Order: sequence, then structure tokens, then C-alpha cells
Amino acid sequence: MTSRSQETSSVEKDISATSVDVLIVGGGMAGGLLAALLADTDLSVLLIDAASEPEMPQGDVHARVSAITEASFNMLNNAGAWSRLPAQRLAPYQSMDVWDADGNGRVTFDAASVLASELGWIVENNAITAALYQACVARNFDWRCGVRIESLVRENASDESHAWRATLTTGERYLATLLVGADGARSMVRSHAGIAAAPKDSGHMAIVATVACELPHKACARQRFMETGPVAMLPLFGDQHQFSLVWSAPPQMVEELMALDSAAFSHALTQATEEVLGACTVIGRRAAFPIQTLHASQYVGDGVALIGDAAHVVHPLAGQGINLGFLDAAVLAEEILAARKKGLGLTETSVLARYQRRRRGHNALMLNALNGIKSIFEQRDPGLRFLRNAGMRLVNRMPLAKSLFATEALGRNGDLPASARSCGK
Repeated sequence: MTSRSQETSSVEKDISATSVDVLIVGGGMAGGLLAALLADTDLSVLLIDAASEPEMPQGDVHARVSAITEASFNMLNNAGAWSRLPAQRLAPYQSMDVWDADGNGRVTFDAASVLASELGWIVENNAITAALYQACVARNFDWRCGVRIESLVRENASDESHAWRATLTTGERYLATLLVGADGARSMVRSHAGIAAAPKDSGHMAIVATVACELPHKACARQRFMETGPVAMLPLFGDQHQFSLVWSAPPQMVEELMALDSAAFSHALTQATEEVLGACTVIGRRAAFPIQTLHASQYVGDGVALIGDAAHVVHPLAGQGINLGFLDAAVLAEEILAARKKGLGLTETSVLARYQRRRRGHNALMLNALNGIKSIFEQRDPGLRFLRNAGMRLVNRMPLAKSLFATEALGRNGDLPASARSCGK
């Protein structure tokens, strides 16, 4: 792997390389959605995925899930992926319950307040990736699994058609007009493009697990904010007696919790959730990972665009991060196709700048909002705690305010691409 992108002043045409309009690096959810949205166009597009072929999960619930908004549902539906998700593995939820552990502040809202049938769906991440892969393969899209990029070089091509030269571990070579980094927080594409993105330690780690609960969750997503961090309980499919846990806490506390046996951890979780769902019992393995946030200094470079975690990583409050990545992918697809229709080059400054303008500000707002929520609930000052709880109680008595929360949860706000607005449930 080359350590950094290199630029050559004169390059002979590589007749052994295959030219593509768009090269997507990374086969996760954001990269997969971009691929699926471009699959039926006249563009030549290739996706390189270092992971093995995505498979639809069977049996037990996978620990990593996301809360899919209405906007994300629309995007996945328009990409031909939603119908490929097994209905029995989808967990629609109709309400949310958020409360302060240190006081009596509480906010509850539901889909009915905005005339919707649900606020969203809890879906396993690997199921979404598998559905996107199937949607692409069904249309003969070239999604290459188990392959890595060995070298990546920026060329000074005067005709703009051969902007990036990628050599794969298989020895194959590709010349791409537009390179898309969808390769996660440690993005190789971002590094080669010379785009700065310093990760910031949140001071928290997250424990994820599948949990059986004594009382039915009633399709309600719950979150309790403690001084040590939030505990999110995301309802899962089945008999309404399982939820996906995301417990954020300082590293030392996480280390102590992870050292407990299943019975002791389940007891600690039952107390942490205030028995809102009765006794909790952890099912299977727990996993813990550090929480870092990240925001790239820019989303575009010379023939490059970043989407998903390659561009931004937010705190996993309520599992909402992927919705931002889906919007990145859909907006970039929309701008690419608009440029094609107008006869513009995919890497023209105006095309990439428009993508960045539509997405970076919105993502920065969400990143700051989530960090702000986390900070507010960590405050120990009695006066601030009083104001925090009084504010929550006030909001909970205001139907208009709660409907605004519900609208935000549905993902209806902001500069939405057309694929996020159309609905076909």
C-alpha cells in the first residue's frame, strides 16, 4: 500500500487497466447504498469491498443494530434493498421515551403525533448490508468482495477521465474518474486524498448486547441518561421481550461491567434501566468498543468524495449514525446523476462542492447536537440539573414541541434528496 497519494506530471496511458466512472472503496451500508442507487444508470461503477460476501443473518440477533428513519427507509426502498430484508427481522417502533436518571425530567413522543404509523425500524447492520448487496447483484452490479486496494495513485490526467489509478491485491488495475471513500473511520481514501480528520475521544466506551426483558417493550425505544452516560434500549423483533443494548460509560466503568459474569451484569443492567422493562437478562456475548467522534475537514478533494464514517463519526446515541451516511450516499448519487444529465464532468468543482455544501453543514449540526446532549446530561451542578429537568417537563407538556421531536426522529428535516422523500411502504 502506498503511504500517500502521489501525483505524476506525465503518465502514459495504461492499456492494461480498466476505466470506470466511479470507484467506491468500502462495502458497508453507505457504500452499498451509493452502489445500489447508481446500479441502473449508464455509469460504469465498481465497488471494492475488503470484507467477504455479505450474508443475511439467521438465528440470533446480531449485536450491532441501527434505528432506521423514514427517510432512510425511503432510500433503501428506492434502492431495491428494503424488500429483501426478512420481515420477521424488522422491528418497527412507534414511540420514544427519554428520561433523566437524576430528577423527574422526561420526554415521550410517538408516531401518531405526526400522522405516521411508526417512528422508525430497528434493523441489524449486517442485514442491511446483505440486502444492499443482493439488490446490486440482482442488477449485475460489480461488487467485488474479499479484495483490497494495494496502491492508489492520483494522476495528472489532462482529459479528466483517468483521475485515480487503483491496483488491487489481485493485480488488476483500474482508472477511475471519481473515487468515493466509503471505507470507514480509518479511511485509506481520505488519507490518500490528504483530507484531515482527527478523531476525538468522547471519554466513553459503549457496551452492546442483546437483552431479554421481563416486560414487553411495546415497540418503544427507550433511553435513560445518567451522569456516567446514556443507556439505550432499542426494541427488537419477535415476542417484544428482547431489546438491543447500547450502554455508554467511562472506560473504567465499562471494564468493571465487562468483567462481571452474565448474572451480575444482568442485575447491574436491571438497576441501570430502573426496571422499566422488568428484570433484564443478557443473551449471548457482550462487546465493548471505544467511542470516538470524527469530522473530516472537507468531504471532497481532487477527484474524491467521502461518505459515511469516512466523512464523520457521531456518538452512537440511539443508533442514528447510519442515517447520516445514507443521506451522504443519496445526495452524492443525486449530484452525480444531475451532473451527468447536464453533461458536466463528475469531478468538476461545482459538482463536488454542491455535494459538500448539502451534507457537511447538516452533519456538523447533528454532531454538535449529539455532543451537546451528552455534555448536558453529564453536568452535576444542582442548578443545571434543575433547569435540565424543568426543560424536559416543559417540552413534555407541549404537543407542538413533541411533534417536532417526532419529525426529527423520522428524518424529515433538512435538504433531503428525492430518494429520501418518496414513500412506498
